[in-house]
Amino acid sequence: MESGKLHHFKNLKQYRDETNATIDTNYFSIALKNMKDGFAERFEQFKANKSTLAFIVNPLNTNTKEMNIEPFGIDAGSLQMQLLDLKTKDLWNGKFTELKGKLEELEIQKCMHIEQHKWTALKEIPRVEALIFGAWNSLPECYSEGKKLAYGVLTVFVSIYSCDQAFSCMNIIKSKVRSQLTNKNLESCLKFKTASY
Repeated sequence: MESGKLHHFKNLKQYRDETNATIDTNYFSIALKNMKDGFAERFEQFKANKSTLAFIVNPLNTNTKEMNIEPFGIDAGSLQMQLLDLKTKDLWNGKFTELKGKLEELEIQKCMHIEQHKWTALKEIPRVEALIFGAWNSLPECYSEGKKLAYGVLTVFVSIYSCDQAFSCMNIIKSKVRSQLTNKNLESCLKFKTASY
């Protein structure tokens, strides 16, 4: 933008070329810098906790000492023991190797669709969160602390739509005639109702 060549702003460049308009690239440069600084400030906490975010996709190579597990109510000792156990089980750690492969395939598909301007095809690609949840859901409950942390981190990024959908399902399940459901049974019904399979 600062050079005035507008290589990455094709529409603005096209407008300038077609109308011979004078574009104040300094104005846009300042706006872009402010936007970049705003994002950096807003997401500073995520940068500081990269290990916590990396954990949900690659729990086998994450250093638990670098993770911020405090907001999620995780017992650090139990988490470390569960991760040690998880690393020794080929079946379970294979799930995360498979997950990384699927995520790479998704990114390649997204890049291809974007390059070809196939915007509607992007909607048909499976959601990243669904793949990650699937990998964690496949683990048995003996890895509960790891699952709890993964679900906690993932729910930070869940869309409002998913939350609204879950609340709507909960209202349907726990109606006036089913008001005596326990929280455990309600949770089980919600999992069953919102699961994709």
